[in-house]
Amino acid sequence: MSSYDMPATQYIHWPDSFYQTTDMRNQYDADIRQIVEVFNRYLGNKYPKSNYHDLDWRLVKAMIWIESGHKHSAWRYRPMQIGNHGDAGLIALLHLKKIRLKNGNFRIQSEGAELVIPPEYVSNLTIKNKEKIRYNPQLNIQAGVAYLLMRHAKIGYKTVVDNDAKEHIVTIKVDDSLNKIAVTHQTTVGIIKQLNPGINKCNLHMGVKLRYKTATVKKTIKGWVPMTFSSVARKYNAKGDYRYRQKLRYAFQNIESSWFKVVY
Repeated sequence: MSSYDMPATQYIHWPDSFYQTTDMRNQYDADIRQIVEVFNRYLGNKYPKSNYHDLDWRLVKAMIWIESGHKHSAWRYRPMQIGNHGDAGLIALLHLKKIRLKNGNFRIQSEGAELVIPPEYVSNLTIKNKEKIRYNPQLNIQAGVAYLLMRHAKIGYKTVVDNDAKEHIVTIKVDDSLNKIAVTHQTTVGIIKQLNPGINKCNLHMGVKLRYKTATVKKTIKGWVPMTFSSVARKYNAKGDYRYRQKLRYAFQNIESSWFKVVY
C-alpha cells in the first residue's frame, strides 16, 4: 500500500509536521469514530470467544494522517489509500483474487473479509462499488478498517451442526471412506467420529452402520493478532514505507497529546 513522504519521526519538527488547520486535521473524526464503533460492536458480539479488543479510532486517524496527509489530493477522497493502482488490499478485500486449480479452472479466493465486515457495510464494500471506494472518503475508510482487521484476524474453521440436529444412519459400502461418506451425506468426518466412537479408516467394514448428523465446516475467526504499530506497518502497509511504524507511533502520540487533543 502506498505511503506518502511524511518525514520519519526523528526528523519531524513542530513547524512543518501537521500544519493544516484544526478543522481540516480533524475532518474525518466523526466518520472514523462511527465506523470503528460499528466494527467493534459487530466483532465483539459475533466472535465472543475470539478475545477481540476494541480498535482504537485514534489509531485509524493516525494511519490516515500518514497514508494520505493534508498536502495531497488523496486526503479528500482516498484517505486510507486502499484502492491505489497496483494496491493488493482492495483486491483481497473484495474477493477479486483468482487462483488456478489443477484442472485449469479458476476459483475466487476469499481471504476472510466476509468475516469482519459488519452487515451495515456489506452492501458498500462490493465489487460493484470498487470505484466508489476509491473516490468516496467514507467508503475508503470503511474499506481500510475492514482490511486492517482482516489482516489481524486469525482465521480458522469450525463444525456447525444443522438446526434439526436429527441423527441419520448410513450403511458402509465397498470402497467407502470417512471423507467420501461425509461429502455424500453432507456431514463432516469430525461429526461421524464424534457419534461413532472408535471408528477410523482402519475399521470401516462393509455393512457397518454409522450414525451422523448433517453439518458443515465454516470459516470463522479464532483469535486476533495483537494490534501494534509494528503489526499495522507489517500487515497494512506491507511493502510500502520502511519508516511507517515510526511515523505511525509519532502521529498517534501527537493525537494523544495536548497539541492535538479535541474535546467532544
